[in-house]
Amino acid sequence: MQQYKTNGRLYLQSEPFLLTRRVSHGFTSRLGGVSHGKIEGLNLGFRVGDNPDDVMENYRLVAEDLGLNLSHTVLAKQTHTDCIRLITPEDMGKGISKPSDIEDTDGLMTNLKGVPLVVFSADCIPLLFLDPEKEVIAAVHAGWRGTLKEIGKKAVAMMEREFDCNPQDILAAIGPGIGPCCFAFGKKDAEIFPPEFVRETSPDKVLVDIWEMNRNQLLDAGLSPKNIDMSGVCTVCQQHQFYSYRTHKEHTGRQGAVIMLR
Repeated sequence: MQQYKTNGRLYLQSEPFLLTRRVSHGFTSRLGGVSHGKIEGLNLGFRVGDNPDDVMENYRLVAEDLGLNLSHTVLAKQTHTDCIRLITPEDMGKGISKPSDIEDTDGLMTNLKGVPLVVFSADCIPLLFLDPEKEVIAAVHAGWRGTLKEIGKKAVAMMEREFDCNPQDILAAIGPGIGPCCFAFGKKDAEIFPPEFVRETSPDKVLVDIWEMNRNQLLDAGLSPKNIDMSGVCTVCQQHQFYSYRTHKEHTGRQGAVIMLR
């Protein structure tokens, strides 16, 4: 994954996505926005106590930087589900240019061109998908709850079911999120995770690798290893560049993962 910097703002972009020339996309950072106070920066979350005008200006900056159609951008209310919404023309602009009724939803999918899909995170794992053959995209928010529910794998299955996509054609990008270096759990609490993704660090503490959990689920879904691009960026370690809920709790903003078919 490569960095794209402009006007003080930092984005991560997947080279395989860029090579297709089919999409505009990026994983935003916290740098270079207009939000103030404890969530200073490029906050894209409307529900974190930020000034709505500042959040809208941040979206305008992102749209300008990445070549997005701001008025058609679609947002959802994420609640750590495994629900994925198929976006239709009636949904265009929900959450940005008109009110949104897309609730309890942690994934968005469409084959519509010029419609940016956005999911938010601040340690959770953002996933972007592209089938350049069928021209289908998806954006997914995979926190540890969503990861346990295999929301990424379910997105692939939905792309197959709704658009006859071949998993071997699908590209996936795993964006910045809390890494296996920092995702600590109590040993008892971590029993919910498959043991192969858990590393014991003390008699009562473990570290969990939800990066690799998501990658493994995408491989199980039929994606080719070469088509899965992982950022390897830990939002806790890089909290000066990315929002981190584990670090700052409620005093943090949200970065976004956005993708739009051209």
